[in-house]
This record gives sequence, C-alpha cells and structure tokens, in this order.
Amino acid sequence: MLNSKLIFIIAFIAVLTGLYGVADKLLSTPESVTKPVKDDGIAETFTLWQAKVPLLQGNHLTLADLKRVQLGRDASLALGINADVELKLDPQTLLNSSVEEGQYLFPEQLSHPGEAGYLNLITHEGMTLYPLTVATNNMIQDYILPGDEIDIMTVSSPQHNLANDISRIDDFIGIRASLLMKKVRVISIAEPDADSQTGKITPSVKSSDKALTRIVIEVHPEDLPRLTLAQRTMHIEVFHSQDYNAKSEADVSDVIKNYTGVVELRGASENTVGGIF
Repeated sequence: MLNSKLIFIIAFIAVLTGLYGVADKLLSTPESVTKPVKDDGIAETFTLWQAKVPLLQGNHLTLADLKRVQLGRDASLALGINADVELKLDPQTLLNSSVEEGQYLFPEQLSHPGEAGYLNLITHEGMTLYPLTVATNNMIQDYILPGDEIDIMTVSSPQHNLANDISRIDDFIGIRASLLMKKVRVISIAEPDADSQTGKITPSVKSSDKALTRIVIEVHPEDLPRLTLAQRTMHIEVFHSQDYNAKSEADVSDVIKNYTGVVELRGASENTVGGIF
C-alpha cells in the first residue's frame, strides 16, 4: 500500500514537471534573430555613373551615354566618394575631358553654358568666334537658336553708311541687298528682354526699340576682315540657311520696276540724281 502511494506521488510530480515544461515553451516569446551590423548602422551604398562607350572632349553628354552604378561604402571611399554623385545634365552639357568606356564620371568633367572654357569646347578646330551685331526687326523669337546654321544678308550703299540707321535713306542709288555668307553656325544668341511685370518673353517678333541683337558665330579666320567691314558699313540681317533657286541678291530696280538712277554731268561737276520716273 505504501509503495503504491509512493509510486503515485512520483508519477504525479513527473506529470506536473512535464506540463510545466510544455506551458513554459508555449508561453515564452521567441527571441528575434538579428543579423550582425556594422558599428555605423546599415551598410551604405552610393550612386556613381559610368560611361557606356568612349566619349571625346567637347562631346554632348546625355543619360543615354551613362550607366548608373551602386557601390558599397568601402569601394566608394577608395575612389574618394562619400556621397551620391549628381550630374547636372542638359542638352548643352559638354565634356571638358575625354572619358574611356567604363570610367566613372564626375561633375568637374562637365561644362555648361556660361562657364569658363565652354565656348572653346564648342568651337571647331581651325575656326574662330566672332560677335556679330544684327538687326532684329525680322528675327522671329526662338526661331534661330545656338547650333543652327544661318545666312548673313547685307544691305549696302556706296553713298551712305547703313550700319546704324537704315530708316532715314531717301537716296536709293546703288543700294543693294546680297548674301555676305552662307551656312554660318550660331554659337550663342542674346536673350530677348522679358516683360518686367509678367516675366514673359515678348513680343514674338522683336520690337523696333530693341533694333540690334548680338550673336556669336563660328567663322574661318579669313572671314574676319569682311565681317568687320560689313558690321561698320552695312545693315545686316540673318536668316535660317536654305537653298536658293534664283540669284541671292537684289537692287532697288528689282522691287521698284520703274525706278532708275540718272547721272547728270554739268560742266566740270558731276551730280547724281535718283528718283521714280
């Protein structure tokens, strides 16, 4: 009898011990498993840009030429980079140094309009830049832009200097319009004035009170004497380059059919008279 009670007590204690173990396992909160991290927190990566193909100095640069790359902190620091590389790209961005395929690109390798050396990058070898002052009365706003090719038209007179004011001419003898140069590349053009109140660019055709605009063109050095002389003696206008089926010059008789010039000789003096007959 005593043995039976002892066995029952031992069995009861064993059952309680087992139940306690099961309950403890069920009720306990599992410990979260964490990955080891560095002392400075989550591993960092930085954005860099690689050239997909070889790029030459003076080339225009776009995102299509580049590949986005993510580098870890250690690899970035080895290149001297401790932040994302941001490239300011626009249609006129140029490379100021050549880049090999796979080479990383940095902001200091890019040049933008207005920065020192930018004009030298866009000037072709053997060419030079010339600032040309032209009449704006026939220029349509935003029709001629940097990179376009233009034809330079001049109106000249053997009697008058037409460089500054063509509106006061009342003697048409010898006046001729002709093409001075064709297919000249525009490097830059003066920005039109913005309306002071609205900030909008007006008008579409530039007004007569802003009669002149300065553009920078690319020419052969041997063209400089002609341009310099033309700018100081002739009325100059520019137009988009095009092909001409007829002669690209005219005088007054071509537009006023009954116009002629008459030269009268009176004694030793020579007088020139022009008019409409």
